[in-house]
Amino acid sequence: MAARNLRQRIEELTVVADIASAMLSPLELSQVLDVALERASRAMGAPFGSITLLSADKTRLDFAAVYGLSADYGERFREIGLLPADASSPSGRAVSTGKPYWVADISRHPLCASWKHISLGEGVRALISVPLLVGGEPAGTLNQYLAEPHRFRAQEVRLLQVVAQQVSLAIERARLYDRLKQQHAAALAASEHKSRFLATMSHELRSPMTAIVGFADLLGEQIPGSLNAEQMRQVRMISASAQHIMAVLHDALDVARIEAGQLECLIEPVDATEVISEVTNMMAPLARAKRLKLDIGQPREPLMVRCDRQRSKQILVNLVSNAIKFTPRGHIQVTGSRDQALPQHACIAVSDTGIGLRPDQVPLLFQEFQQLPTPYQNLGTGLGLAISRKLARLMGGDIEVESDFGHGSTFTLKLETA
Repeated sequence: MAARNLRQRIEELTVVADIASAMLSPLELSQVLDVALERASRAMGAPFGSITLLSADKTRLDFAAVYGLSADYGERFREIGLLPADASSPSGRAVSTGKPYWVADISRHPLCASWKHISLGEGVRALISVPLLVGGEPAGTLNQYLAEPHRFRAQEVRLLQVVAQQVSLAIERARLYDRLKQQHAAALAASEHKSRFLATMSHELRSPMTAIVGFADLLGEQIPGSLNAEQMRQVRMISASAQHIMAVLHDALDVARIEAGQLECLIEPVDATEVISEVTNMMAPLARAKRLKLDIGQPREPLMVRCDRQRSKQILVNLVSNAIKFTPRGHIQVTGSRDQALPQHACIAVSDTGIGLRPDQVPLLFQEFQQLPTPYQNLGTGLGLAISRKLARLMGGDIEVESDFGHGSTFTLKLETA
């Protein structure tokens, strides 16, 4: 008895392993059903088999795969409107009760009377239907057919139940794979539409905004005529607002270009010290206006990096601008150095004594159009850091951040050394 039970267990495990190995790679649901049915039929020694799946309204069973039968086997059942998901058929009983149901001889069984001519014509005499449960809910049946009348033994029913469990897992995995594919396709389509919209919007608005900036400059220079103090104040407001909108448009266009793969970087050896000096000189007036100290931490040795010079400046201008914006008092320091852990990389760190970030805010920093709740949340577009990281990665680098809430932050641009 013990030896027979051991052989039975080994047989079950062999079948499970065989079907599981066939399901390792991602497959479409139809492929999963075909492969699983073939392996199950071979394991049972059955010359014929089928898998039915419950319809969306759960009123009928539809043939989803057949083995050893005519390709139109399921279609002939559909033509005569059979296989309701109730107790009027063997498969229906298996689904409705959640238990296997078998017929020793379909030519004599009342549940098979209305369609036995179809199956007998294929050479089928005995059948067993085992319910498939996906997520604990009935999803269909695994059916095995024999060419001779047969009374199914408990051992055979048990083996087929084990196989059905594996087939159910394969179906669940295939459905999940299909859902993920659909979601991925939808996400790609949405991203493409967003990029196209951003590019179109940027192109359409840049021309009129350029005209507005130009006319505001002309008015500010009083070329058309002299202005009083209030008029000059209003012109400066127009000019500042127009410049802000132009910056937003440039950011949106950069996002669209990056996502479309149309933004190229000219990678070449660049002296990081020169870039740091240029950026800090450019940003010094903004720091002075807020009474902040802007320092350069000069590297101890020449620091050559591989990057696009203009894009690197764009990144650092954004990082220093943010540091100034979110630092009410204290200082900002820009430091270049070699990465101690990875000597083939250089680090350009922008440190501030500003408001800092909570740990839960850090993962949100580089998301597009994401603005964190701060006293300065009405400033900016939420694109700067997202664009900066994308640009850094286009150049083979990255941006990392460390922050101490209430005490300041350090944003580090990492680039390959030249």
